Amino acid sequence: MPTFGKTCLGLLAALAISSTAAGADIALPAPVTQGGEGIFTVLNARHSALPSDFPLKSITMQELSNLLWAATGQNRNGNGWTVPFAMHRAPYNTIYVLMDSGTYRYDWQKNRLEEISSHDVRRNAGPQRIVGESPVVLVFVGQDGTAREYADIAAGAMTQNIYLAAASLGIEGRFVITMNENALRQELKLKTEEYPVNLMLIGKK
Repeated sequence: MPTFGKTCLGLLAALAISSTAAGADIALPAPVTQGGEGIFTVLNARHSALPSDFPLKSITMQELSNLLWAATGQNRNGNGWTVPFAMHRAPYNTIYVLMDSGTYRYDWQKNRLEEISSHDVRRNAGPQRIVGESPVVLVFVGQDGTAREYADIAAGAMTQNIYLAAASLGIEGRFVITMNENALRQELKLKTEEYPVNLMLIGKK
């Protein structure tokens, strides 16, 4: 079993994403930010889940917290972030989390999932069958107030960090660029200047 995250799983390890109660914000457990395999080991293990790997199984809230911190967490004692953001700005891409319990916006400052709706909209997020067969679908959203290339580069870095953390945790991930953009805009209640950049499918075999 991968060592990343072992020390803080405890009783939370038994609580899968699918068991989350609907209809409320979700306070995530503190991310585990130490341990795991060395960077070159996880780079060697980094891969995308295959369509034949789906449907995937649920992950725990602890594992979700670890992955989200990898994507946009603070490091260096709060003086920076886990990925490069232009001009040392605070994270300007937003991660939305789609699960069977509802649709959420990730608040990186509070490590909290803010409920957008109690609807399960995973199958509407993209035309590929595997999108609806993923227990967690992450949607990376940029905004026009930030240069588009900055948002695209940040989304790529965030996605790669999730891939590396997932490899350390024994979790499957798959980058998806084909989306139902209009449906996502409606379901995520995006503002006019906001736009989906890509999806990331998360789960276990």
